[in-house]
Amino acid sequence: MIIMSAQLQNIDSLIFDMDGTLWDATMSYAEVWNAACARFGKKTSITGGDLTHLMGMSIPHILDCLLGDDVPVSSDVFLETLSALEAEMMPTLGGILFPGVKQGLETLAGHFRLFMLSNCSAMGLVNFTAFTGTRHLFEGLLSQGERPVSKSENLRYMIDRYKLRNPIYVGDTQADCEQAHSAGVPFAFAAYGFGNCSNPDVQVCSFMELVHKLIPS
Repeated sequence: MIIMSAQLQNIDSLIFDMDGTLWDATMSYAEVWNAACARFGKKTSITGGDLTHLMGMSIPHILDCLLGDDVPVSSDVFLETLSALEAEMMPTLGGILFPGVKQGLETLAGHFRLFMLSNCSAMGLVNFTAFTGTRHLFEGLLSQGERPVSKSENLRYMIDRYKLRNPIYVGDTQADCEQAHSAGVPFAFAAYGFGNCSNPDVQVCSFMELVHKLIPS
């Protein structure tokens, strides 16, 4: 189903995924993962490409996919170290915004309430907004690291907390779509991102296409 223009005009708020939707920070994340492994004497060569198809999954699941039973310490200890290193390294490493994101967010903020919701670590969204200088554009941020439940549950929580009436979730994977629909929220698929989606409510091939669909000239 594709949302028609009339329905899009009723949208009052946008909730954005981060990785694969607003920026690509996979190379930086790979540095963090390799640093965490090195901290425990394990030499790895994790690359940005290794992480691309894992973006949007929970951090524990990514750990399982990357290292499986070869985690050098307990999973809890490793993830605590990974989180600390991410908080230390990502403010400097950052990522690369997709074309049109900075300008597009500034334009959208003049018409809609903007939020971010991701399955990243507790500091992930804070680091993103600090690195990109976009914190003032978002009314609220929520990560799975802060509230470790499913994305659909966090979507419902955000909707209730901020009293959103007609939000739309913008992401780049099938899982994002399923979680949005589970929460009763329409889904806009960023086809320029990392994943695929078979049943979005609307699909865009660039960030500025999303802006133009929501704010017709």
